[in-house]
Amino acid sequence: MKTNSTRATPRRGLLLGAAGLLTLLLPALADAASFADYKLGEFYPVASVDEPAVQAVSPAVVRMSGATGFIIDTRGYVLTNHHVYESFGRGGEAYRQWTERGAAETLTLRLVARDKARDVALYLITNGDGPHPYIQTREAPARPGEEVFVLGHPDGDPQRASFGRVLADGLQISGRPSIEYSAQTWWGSSGSPVLDKRGRAVAIHWGWDSEGVSNGRLTGVPIAEVMALPAFAEALEGDAGPSRPATPSRPAIDCRDPKRWSLESTRVRASVRKNADGRWLDQVEVRARPRAAACAGLLRSVTFHLHPSFANPVVRRPGGEALTLYTWGSFDATAELRFQDGSSARFVDRVSWR
Repeated sequence: MKTNSTRATPRRGLLLGAAGLLTLLLPALADAASFADYKLGEFYPVASVDEPAVQAVSPAVVRMSGATGFIIDTRGYVLTNHHVYESFGRGGEAYRQWTERGAAETLTLRLVARDKARDVALYLITNGDGPHPYIQTREAPARPGEEVFVLGHPDGDPQRASFGRVLADGLQISGRPSIEYSAQTWWGSSGSPVLDKRGRAVAIHWGWDSEGVSNGRLTGVPIAEVMALPAFAEALEGDAGPSRPATPSRPAIDCRDPKRWSLESTRVRASVRKNADGRWLDQVEVRARPRAAACAGLLRSVTFHLHPSFANPVVRRPGGEALTLYTWGSFDATAELRFQDGSSARFVDRVSWR
């Protein structure tokens, strides 16, 4: 959960403690108690919540190393925040429906797309068989006064629900389109779905208000803004099951566009050798991966321009073949792509596997 504030905030319980201050910040809060009379500002274990919508979406919420994500279609695409990606990395393990009874399933995730401006990232489940449980996304915008709930992992706890109402829409906060809502979140709630009474995602939770208050006025990016991002739309197009409406036809994808590509970094073995400075090095495989399925199989070769500290900082590999590195830290690399038709492209991305 990102915030630039240093002010102290309560870990649990009442919104701000003083009734007068509460009224000042949220004049409509007297009417903002959630549906089913759950208390505003409280967390509820999923097992204690009778609302059918909460129980229905619980299997599609995942715990991601101290944060939250949620599955948005039957193939296993998982949505979370970009600032979660910054700590989680390009891949790793997550836990589906992590409640007091433990996790229903351990998932292996791989990064598919990310957008820092909207603070969102998209992963794909790469283990197990589908179809996966999912949360339906809602195209219609959330409106002030609408009842919503947030389901996630505050403090890394098992799944917790909190309830409130949409307070404002059509906002620009920290440079991104946002809505505000009353509920309760904490560190670890980043990436949680903000859901309507039918259990449809209307936003992805990304932070607190401009003053860093953890409960009271919370902020999220409308889900329609996320689904409209080109890299996300391309990844999700096709037969996505009943979670998304059919995608209208699109013009042909230009695979020479650098935005269509990313570097995928996978740790094969940890601490396999030492360098001259005595640092343990991981064995890492790096590949150029298309963000659109239509671009798969078009590469003839990839030339990697690595950090100058490598003995061979420029290495060429046939298209699709992994480059094996022994390294200890993340760094930016340039990939020069050569396609089967003789055309080329060039992009810069982060080599990061932790």
